Amino acid sequence: MSNKNKTLPISNLLNDVHHPFAALYKRANSIQEIDCSLKKLLDPSLKDKFELANINADIAVLLVSSSAWATRLRYCTPVIIDAFNNQLNLTSIKTVRIKVKKLEYDNFTSIRKPIYLSNNSAKFLSDVANSFDDPELRKCFLNISRNNLK
Repeated sequence: MSNKNKTLPISNLLNDVHHPFAALYKRANSIQEIDCSLKKLLDPSLKDKFELANINADIAVLLVSSSAWATRLRYCTPVIIDAFNNQLNLTSIKTVRIKVKKLEYDNFTSIRKPIYLSNNSAKFLSDVANSFDDPELRKCFLNISRNNLK
């Protein structure tokens, strides 16, 4: 039986310095360790709101789940850079990019259910529509008012 047909545990590949996956594995582990260390240095309320995605030259890329958290982290950028430079000894980091990661929805959650007006709201919009002189505006309000529960 030749060695080429022999199956090896994946740990052998990941620990083999000559295998291309080994460098990738080592880099992923390094980024994960830096991510954990950074989270310990920042405000605890931020801990679960971001993840370090990459460090490339002088740029650190953080991923967040929403634009609201991206904004909050952007206000913390000086503190984050200071943590990289002084506490984590990554003195090359000069810029922090914060990106919102796109959430993948399954087919069920991405389907929007129609929103209906109550009968009272529909009647109110219809009455308001009839008070407009502008025919286009009246038409828009009447169309909206027809979206009520029957």
